[in-house]
Amino acid sequence: METEKIVREVNYIIIHNLDAQEAYNDAASNVDNDELRNAMLEEAERRGVYARELQREIKDLGEDIANDTSMEAEWRRIWLELKGIFTTKDDADIIEECKKADDETIIAYDTVLQIGEPFLPSRIYNIITKQRKEIGLTYQAHLKFHEAKVVH
Repeated sequence: METEKIVREVNYIIIHNLDAQEAYNDAASNVDNDELRNAMLEEAERRGVYARELQREIKDLGEDIANDTSMEAEWRRIWLELKGIFTTKDDADIIEECKKADDETIIAYDTVLQIGEPFLPSRIYNIITKQRKEIGLTYQAHLKFHEAKVVH
């Protein structure tokens, strides 16, 4: 196994989780519904846990870990702040933004999982598989919430 490639790919997922953690915290501060706010805060915490779990694995390999959000996420936050100055968002709009961010996270996970277990140490592969499944459940919850808001 090529450790450098493993580290690069896993750090890519770590950065996506750190981005998601920050996005969910931002979203929680902008929603009106208390139940939704709590769900956002829980998801932010979960994404932080995912990042730290993978950071430990990279550290155990003796490699440098990602510990900051991406420049892309920073630009997205700036854009959303500027956009927010001119428009008001409701909870469904905020959920839609979270769903878009999770689209990118899911792609990152799926890209690494396509490389497969032969490439990744089985422990890391299993962690990534578990996290990807849980993120998929969150994504489905976003879709249901968004559909419910659109219908009503």
